[in-house]
Amino acid sequence: MAYDILIKGGTVLDGSGGEPVIADVGITGDTIQDIGVLERDGAKTTINADGCYVTPGFIDITNHSDTHLALFLSPNLESMVMQGVTTIIGGNCGASLAPLASHTAIHAIDKWADTSKINTNWTTMAEFLEEMERVRPGVNFGTLVGYGTLRRGIIGNEIRLFNPEEREVARNLLAESIRAGAFGLSLGLAYGHERVSDTEEIIDIVRVLRETGGVVKIHLRSEGREMFSAINEAIRISRETEVSVQISHLKAIGKKSWGQIDQAVEVITRAQESGVPIHFDISPYATTGSLLYLLIPAWARQGGFPELFRRLDAPDERQKILTELQMLTLHYDRIFITSGIIPNIIGKTIIRIARETGLEPAETLLSIVRSNAGRVSIIGRTVSKKNAVRAIMDPRSIITSDGESYTQEDEKVGNLVHPRSFGAFPHFWHSFVTDSKKLTPANAIRKMTTFPAQKLGIANRGRIGKGAKADVVVFDKKLFRDRATYRSPFHYPAGLSWVIINGRVAVGEGRHMSARAGVPLRRG
Repeated sequence: MAYDILIKGGTVLDGSGGEPVIADVGITGDTIQDIGVLERDGAKTTINADGCYVTPGFIDITNHSDTHLALFLSPNLESMVMQGVTTIIGGNCGASLAPLASHTAIHAIDKWADTSKINTNWTTMAEFLEEMERVRPGVNFGTLVGYGTLRRGIIGNEIRLFNPEEREVARNLLAESIRAGAFGLSLGLAYGHERVSDTEEIIDIVRVLRETGGVVKIHLRSEGREMFSAINEAIRISRETEVSVQISHLKAIGKKSWGQIDQAVEVITRAQESGVPIHFDISPYATTGSLLYLLIPAWARQGGFPELFRRLDAPDERQKILTELQMLTLHYDRIFITSGIIPNIIGKTIIRIARETGLEPAETLLSIVRSNAGRVSIIGRTVSKKNAVRAIMDPRSIITSDGESYTQEDEKVGNLVHPRSFGAFPHFWHSFVTDSKKLTPANAIRKMTTFPAQKLGIANRGRIGKGAKADVVVFDKKLFRDRATYRSPFHYPAGLSWVIINGRVAVGEGRHMSARAGVPLRRG
């Protein structure tokens, strides 16, 4: 039989966690047609995969390429494709690009991006996914509904609980979006506009998913000292609604919280064993990538940037914020600035800037936030490597980037980015498979493919099998690893030979092909 693409002689890891097999993979159109000993028979493209693993394309369920506007400004999504990612899920951490119930809804992403750079010519989830068909992204794209986006669309910038009528509007918007193809609801409970929501309000909204399907994906209310309370809230949401829960980017931030991770994972394990469908995902780095303003006490962030800036400009309130910051252990020598409006802070730690300006570290933090209009990204070396390994090794964990897409050309802008945006998946592979052998190749691939597909209900992807969509990665068994570093992150990984998305070559012989082969994904 003739195939469009024939992958010959590779070691196939099908995504199920089963043992690898030497086999050929034949692709016709956007579908895997056959697996086994296959003849060339006039294939349009034949790939020699000897010495390589042939795996499903990686599925990144905690990705921010939508809310950072890469989907529109750089739709090839190169740094994702070049590390083997074929599917991303956006709408994470409470912020999505749809539905837009009013003109204020889009401002849920102001903390990350300048929305004036794009034309938001949609309001509903159905219209947004139709727009994605016109955009033709470089990878497959699906989205969650952001709870912060719902709240902003319904009550604007008000910081309060929904009244009964507003809850009903939120439920209807969520149900309509799920029917249009969204994969569930995401919560960003650490952010000011959602933090005010109590568990009862959230449960009332989430119950919609029991009827429509979909998951609830949670950026925990606390990733520090109150982590147990936040995890118990996630468990309660799942238990009372009977909806599957996914905790996003699980981590314990700050040395005083590091000792909690074993117990946190144990709590999740016991809940799952009692019948609660709860899992978590994790980025494979012992660092965090975040926004500097999130280190400011939660009460001071309520009301978003306008209210935060008002408080920073009011001497009494600023002093109160400073006093609370000085009571925390924030490791200013480990907080590394990657982007901001003022260029001379890039690549420096807070403690270095404090020494240069003669200010105290806490005062320096507030001054940086205020002078950069809140848009300051950081890398924090505030996560324990031992804890990261513990969580990654757990059978309930899924590997994600928690990053967004860039190109190597973006280095010219002058900002830095977290290396996860260029190398999360190869970094996980060489750290846990090639170098340390902590995980078998089969188990590692499952955490990046079949497991996330099953958790979110991504149909017919994340596996190598007859009839599956042809999202396939071919990489060298020995050479696949990341090359992105904290000081020099704009490097694509080594050892990646081919990426096929929907039966089209997106990476050929290690070169990005600008195929724009992705499609918008709809649940169901």
